[in-house]
Amino acid sequence: MTSTDESGADEVASIALRGRITVHTATPIWKSALETLARNPQRRVIVDASALEYIDSVGIALLFDLVRRERPPGAQVEIRDLAPNLAALVRGYDPKDFVQPGARRPHVGLVEQIGRAAASQLAYLQHLGSFLAQCGTGLRRSLFRGGSMRWGEVLEVATEAGANAVPIVLLVGFLMGVIIAFEIGLVAQKFGAVIFVVNGVGVAMLRELGPLMTAIVFAGRTGAAFAAQLGTQKVNEEVNAISTFGLDPIDFLVLPRLAAAMLVVPLLAVLADVVGLFGGALVMLGFGVGFLQFSVQLLSAVTAGDFLLGIVKAAVFGATIAAVGCERGLSTGAGAISVGLSTTSTVVTSIVLIVVIDGIFTVLTS
Repeated sequence: MTSTDESGADEVASIALRGRITVHTATPIWKSALETLARNPQRRVIVDASALEYIDSVGIALLFDLVRRERPPGAQVEIRDLAPNLAALVRGYDPKDFVQPGARRPHVGLVEQIGRAAASQLAYLQHLGSFLAQCGTGLRRSLFRGGSMRWGEVLEVATEAGANAVPIVLLVGFLMGVIIAFEIGLVAQKFGAVIFVVNGVGVAMLRELGPLMTAIVFAGRTGAAFAAQLGTQKVNEEVNAISTFGLDPIDFLVLPRLAAAMLVVPLLAVLADVVGLFGGALVMLGFGVGFLQFSVQLLSAVTAGDFLLGIVKAAVFGATIAAVGCERGLSTGAGAISVGLSTTSTVVTSIVLIVVIDGIFTVLTS
């Protein structure tokens, strides 16, 4: 048992350390030793370590703390009879390590910070590209080389990710159509060109806002769910268990979600287009444009190419969201906090990539 003792000599006080000093036993010993020093401010203190059997890093810190205490001349603390093996352990530590603050980090300028952030993003894009290549190889193998695509899982994921997302997609699509028609109509009314508002609503919904808003909703609702599901499986060692059974996690977990997203997002985009155009038509009634006139003008303003472009965009957006969500989920670290970080990162990264891809489509098809 470890204890501290104080002698009654006039010139010297002593503290006897016995047994083992570890992180579990050091607190009362440390407190008692400090009380001994406080009761003897003008006396020399001898720490008798002859009966000390073992100390860990906390015990070493205790010895250093006793020796380094600021005391008057002639009242220093001295450690005696410390076993050679323990003395060698103590000498392995530099007392300065317990008092000096850590080295200050060098100042990083704004340009260097931007460069580091850009390099990090480029590295992530390279990693994501490699992940997409693996997914493409697995998808091609499953569809054309006798692989086994788990269509039941695809249908289940599509139902969860698509059917349950219909209400929010309908609401967002309808409001987009209403807002666009109303804002453009107020301006066009001043120039007597209200009928051309139909052109703007049709092109905007079919080419841009229909697939774009659907993808953003899908990223926030389903992309985050993909990351959370796979992240939880990664934390619970289920992904490692799948690999142990000889299964490829990409084929088993990623491909069904990727296929479901590529099928579901275009269908949701079609629904967003329809309700968006209907919302625009309702607003145009207030500007004197009836449903028949709206439909005739719409058919003359948009083409099948506009509709197909929106569908292709939606499929690409769906693949991007699923890939980012699954990649972030499979890259999740340990602990529940990592799952939350992966989920948040999925939403942010997906939305940024969606906007970038949409801009690329716009430049290439304009």
